[in-house]
Amino acid sequence: MPHSTHRKTIMRLSDYLPIEHITMLKASTKAAALSEIAHLLVESDPKLDFDTLIDAIHQRENMLSTGIGQGMAIPHVRLNGVKRAAMAVGVVRDGLSDYDSLDKEPVYVVIMIIAPEGHHDTYIRLLAQVAEILKEDELREAVINAKTPEDAHNVLCTDSS
Repeated sequence: MPHSTHRKTIMRLSDYLPIEHITMLKASTKAAALSEIAHLLVESDPKLDFDTLIDAIHQRENMLSTGIGQGMAIPHVRLNGVKRAAMAVGVVRDGLSDYDSLDKEPVYVVIMIIAPEGHHDTYIRLLAQVAEILKEDELREAVINAKTPEDAHNVLCTDSS
């Protein structure tokens, strides 16, 4: 009987979230924040079209807000033309009160995830890994209170294993 060699590969957020993709947002509205974060992704991938990305993000938000509560939002899309999954993070010191979060509270951290169309597994695993980190009160608060991109990166990308 053949032995299955399929095993779950450890996914490291640092492989998808370079420090250059983290910013302390200047935005004070949901639309401006999403735009600022989308620009981070476009700047690092010349083949990624800003209008295509932001339109897809807005379509996703129109279906259901990605403000998951507790000060967090995880806008996410799969797009044709994207070669590799990527993430970008924006920390908003004063919060975004217009995000329409599920708990109706302001959003302080926006984690945008993009993945190639058809890469469902990677997409779902990234979402799950981010959710796993953010469900920990101490880690979530550390990201919300990050003063620099480095602080946020250290919290999100430090391997806990």
